[in-house]
Amino acid sequence: MAENGSFLTDILEKLARKYERTGKLGGTMKLGSGLLHDQLQKLHQFFGVDPIRISRNEEVRLHLDRLLQQGSEPFWLTRIEEALGTPLKHSPKCSQDEQNTTLLDRLRLAFPRLRDLVDYLAENPEELRGLRTGSASDTTNRCFQLAKTLQYLLDNTEPVTVSELGAQFFENSKALRQGELRTLLLRWLKLHLRDVYLSDDEDQLLKNFHVYHDRLTVNAVLFGPVIYRKHGREFDWIYQLYKQGEAATLNWANLMEMENMYWRDREDDPPQLICCENEAPFSQLMRQQPGNAYLFTGGFPNSAVCNIYRLLAPQASLCLHWGDSDPNGLRIASILHAFFPLQLYRCNIETLKRCEQFLLPLTDQQKCVARAMLTPGGFPFQEELRFTLAQGWLEQEKWCPDQET
Repeated sequence: MAENGSFLTDILEKLARKYERTGKLGGTMKLGSGLLHDQLQKLHQFFGVDPIRISRNEEVRLHLDRLLQQGSEPFWLTRIEEALGTPLKHSPKCSQDEQNTTLLDRLRLAFPRLRDLVDYLAENPEELRGLRTGSASDTTNRCFQLAKTLQYLLDNTEPVTVSELGAQFFENSKALRQGELRTLLLRWLKLHLRDVYLSDDEDQLLKNFHVYHDRLTVNAVLFGPVIYRKHGREFDWIYQLYKQGEAATLNWANLMEMENMYWRDREDDPPQLICCENEAPFSQLMRQQPGNAYLFTGGFPNSAVCNIYRLLAPQASLCLHWGDSDPNGLRIASILHAFFPLQLYRCNIETLKRCEQFLLPLTDQQKCVARAMLTPGGFPFQEELRFTLAQGWLEQEKWCPDQET
């Protein structure tokens, strides 16, 4: 065992603990991410090549069912014992598989909207390892707390802080600021969004569910002849800035308890409302077409952007969205489209075909996300997404004017 080194020893000890806990070799086991060549070579020498699988994000897993096709379970148990120099133990009094099955059945019954997530956990039991505590009842309570948190976030449209979430669902405002529970919640959120989420940014993942560290940082930038009413009073400072050719920045405190928004001096001729993903094109639109209203999404729309769009979109002559045509850019458009229907602007199918020389290739991960988004009847901009998947995507800054305005 000396020549294999501590890396393989750690893997085998992890495998031994898995067997001692479950009483069998089955399922898959994560071995690490971005492993070095000599580490992979040691794994191949011990387990063979076929059971070792590497995902597109360089996550390395051992598929134990494939391992058992190369030799019986007693054969591999003996080999692991010889390599570690110690016998393996298994306590039959506690079947982890039975506990997992019972727990997952209870989660399915209590949280039907999370069925896809629970089914995934059932197919990948190693995902449950981090949830286990000293007792089965504590593990169940932890899972139910996480499931209640996730179900709440699926319906949430208002900014909420991680401290408020911790206090509400774990009776501890610090529970989700850092540590194991935060890691588990982020993992469940990623699993819920699997196949349609690209970023590894934890803060952006939380923002997708309107979770922030500080509500005062939830801002939106708006340009247009806009008046709003709040507490029975009329406020026209956005309109005054608009007349000076300047955009207004609204924070969540401005938007709280806002009664409505409407156009000043444009009631009979309402402007178009154009949502814009990136800053440079947003500024360009303000300079070149000041007669419209523009809402800056800053990437994925936060709670402030969504709230303004819900208030203004029904009053606009037309709602449009200009963004990148990659999967994330089209998802941004679909998020706003769900609040009030909009059309794509400068990233629609006609524009993509006209600007074909400027298209950028999708990465393999982007292609996987795009295919997952192409559910029948589920995504509003199917034609653009199919074109992007086949031909590539157009960056906002690469849009080329022709006869289009």
